[in-house]
Amino acid sequence: MGVLKKWEAAVKLIVKIILPVCLILGGVAGWNYFKSKELKMKRIPPRRQSIVVETIPIKQGNYISSIQAMGTVIPDRQVILKAKVSGEVVSISPGFLQGGVMKKGEILLTLEDSDYVIEVQKAQSALDKAFSSLAIEKGSQMIAKEELKLINEVSKDEVKGTDLALRKPQLIQVKAEVDRARADLEKARLNLSRTKVILPFNALVLERQVNVGSLVPTQGVLATIVDVDAYIVEVQVPPDRLEALSISETKGSEVIIYSQYSKQTWQGKVVRTTGKMSGKSRMAGVMIMVPDPLGLKNQKKNPPLLLDDHVAVKILGKPLENVFSLPRSILRDGNMVWVYNKGVLEIKQVNIVWKEDGLVFVKSGISSDDVVITSDLSAPVNGMALQLSSGDRS
Repeated sequence: MGVLKKWEAAVKLIVKIILPVCLILGGVAGWNYFKSKELKMKRIPPRRQSIVVETIPIKQGNYISSIQAMGTVIPDRQVILKAKVSGEVVSISPGFLQGGVMKKGEILLTLEDSDYVIEVQKAQSALDKAFSSLAIEKGSQMIAKEELKLINEVSKDEVKGTDLALRKPQLIQVKAEVDRARADLEKARLNLSRTKVILPFNALVLERQVNVGSLVPTQGVLATIVDVDAYIVEVQVPPDRLEALSISETKGSEVIIYSQYSKQTWQGKVVRTTGKMSGKSRMAGVMIMVPDPLGLKNQKKNPPLLLDDHVAVKILGKPLENVFSLPRSILRDGNMVWVYNKGVLEIKQVNIVWKEDGLVFVKSGISSDDVVITSDLSAPVNGMALQLSSGDRS
């Protein structure tokens, strides 16, 4: 019994000590086995990604600046003709019609002149009478001088000739009568000439107010005419554009005028400014002169430029020398340009000297070797990796 108990005690000891050790060793061996079979992940460093961009080449050159604007055609000279004398209209020129074009020196209309012919005759008679009185007075003066001479010959005391004795005041009075009669004759002849209304310049008749038989008072309106040798196009331009224009009556900036109703174009020049700013838009007024707007001197019979027409104009400004012409859309943050430089982004600040019609003209900040980026970048920074859209890498 004692041996059996010792054996049972030994078995229990083995179970308590040896079995846990075996289990632990088996677990360690299993962990090592599965560890050896685990897939190992190798860490690869991230690759630098290049953004694909589109570019355009640039070239330095000379350009002519221009200003686009809209304007209205107005007369250079517009005159309301009025009668200087009264009378009945007895004849009218065939060209005296609304819309008619007449030449300088043509007789527009004639007033009945009988009364004025009579006035000329009366004034002529008055002048002849004054000349007769002058001749008589001169004879009287000669007689007065001879009488004074005879008196001094027979008299012991010398008699001095006074102005009154020599009839000098009478002579002055008669000469004044002659001058007045001559002036009356000139006035009568002038009024007679005014019965024929003559055009002062080549004109377009805008309005006609009289007909044959009309009784016209002095200062009565006859017609409204405009000078057809030149029209004016008045346009509004930004004030900062004026420095690019040459404003002169003889050597103003050249202008091309485009009408909305015709493919015809007209040439003009900037002759002056209006001298004021517009009320709401705060634009500067510029006056463009268009010679021969009706094409009267042109043998090709081009369509006429119409008054009050709204036209588009292109004003050619001062030349821009050695500048780069770029699309305005590629400007970044006002005056920044993105440049592709050997696979990376380079941000350059440029000096803009002119903007027009979707273009900007750059004087400095870039060179002819630069390749300008046209693509948009979400977060551009200097040195950003880039790739050309063609696939070429620098």
